[in-house]
Amino acid sequence: MSFGKNPVLMSLALVAACTAWSRPSKAAENLSPYLPGVSTGVPVGAAPPPGFYLVDTMYTARGNELKDGKGNGTPLKLRNYVNTTMFLWVPDWHVLGAQFSANTIVLYARHDVDSTAIGGYRSRSSGFFNLIVTPASLSWNLGNGLFTSASLAFYVPGGNYGYAGGKTLQTSYANDFWTVEPSWAISYLHDGWNFTLNNVFDINKRNSKTDYLSGNAYYLDATATKEIGRWTIGAVGNYSRQFSDDRQYGRVVGDGNRFEHVLVGPLVGYELGKAHLTLRYLQDVRTRNDVNISFAFVSLSFKI
Repeated sequence: MSFGKNPVLMSLALVAACTAWSRPSKAAENLSPYLPGVSTGVPVGAAPPPGFYLVDTMYTARGNELKDGKGNGTPLKLRNYVNTTMFLWVPDWHVLGAQFSANTIVLYARHDVDSTAIGGYRSRSSGFFNLIVTPASLSWNLGNGLFTSASLAFYVPGGNYGYAGGKTLQTSYANDFWTVEPSWAISYLHDGWNFTLNNVFDINKRNSKTDYLSGNAYYLDATATKEIGRWTIGAVGNYSRQFSDDRQYGRVVGDGNRFEHVLVGPLVGYELGKAHLTLRYLQDVRTRNDVNISFAFVSLSFKI
């Protein structure tokens, strides 16, 4: 992918994170602030040219089973319909030899859950997720088509959540705790090809109202795409794994509730003049300790 041909698509490169789903299991709170696969299709290691950008993404998240640690499933229906808007600022500033940028993401969703099979209830709710702020992201051009970036995002409590009997309500969409999210990415861009690996870490803080501490997690978003005229086609994927236990009142919850996901799927993009349209689908192929969720994305990005 060349910088001159598609600068708007690269405005997606500094997408922070966004949630798409919550885990309504018997003990866990809403988990995984980062949406697995959200940065796929984007050369995350490379920054766009200076300017203000807007990226609007609509997506659905669907799951039909709650998987345990061995992959055994219990019926559970999850349907989320989400709109996210990212405002990206790329000033003509350089820090430590890198292009500086910053962004803010706002999410609004409808959240449908049927957990009657595990002793829960049917619910439908809507509301905002935590405000996601990335005050600094740095991107270095290493030469010969190689780029790398490092970012730090924060999930600010303040979205839609509620409590009953000291537990988080199933209708809650947001997380009532802070998450700190460092990330590092590397991209190889040449002759219309984009090969990118984006490594993301979620470090969750304790919910002071429930004393619940969601375990920390690692996410890897992978991209392999090719530009052909106005079109972009390719494959995307995600691997996600929680690497520390959920804890409450000083004790491990269940078996630790360490989730794991593997998602793969296609990508198709099209250049619409000054804007860029991207379609992505990520199908669940492996899930542990979570809902077997799959995602369909439609994104439109352009320079303001």
